[in-house]
Amino acid sequence: MLAQNFKTAEDLDITEPQKDALIKTLVLLETGKLVHDRGHFQAAEREEMGTINRFSMRLVFAKGDCGTVGCICGIAETLGGEGIGTRYGHALDNLFCPPSKIVGNWANITPAQAATALRSYLTTGDARWDLAVTS
Repeated sequence: MLAQNFKTAEDLDITEPQKDALIKTLVLLETGKLVHDRGHFQAAEREEMGTINRFSMRLVFAKGDCGTVGCICGIAETLGGEGIGTRYGHALDNLFCPPSKIVGNWANITPAQAATALRSYLTTGDARWDLAVTS
């Protein structure tokens, strides 16, 4: 397996636990462990959540008919990146809130596209959704 060439947590302006949670999220997205879910969700508090097994950029945390759903931010927070969603105002804002003019409807973002954007963020500090949704 090739070595990862991710930026340091300091370079990304996040904590080490937040970076680790983003890497774990990337693994789930890249290995097909999260089913893409475009369904209707009921917003939920993290304390009510089970294991996240579905992916949607529509909501941070939600309970769906077929399991628990999360976006990149929600999954990372659940995996130990607590407070990562409060880091808006820098590159994470672009990762967690992709520009609609580039990606269209957030519900259509697939796990593979999210993985591409997340890998780009971890490697360069820029999510590059423009490349993620065209690949």
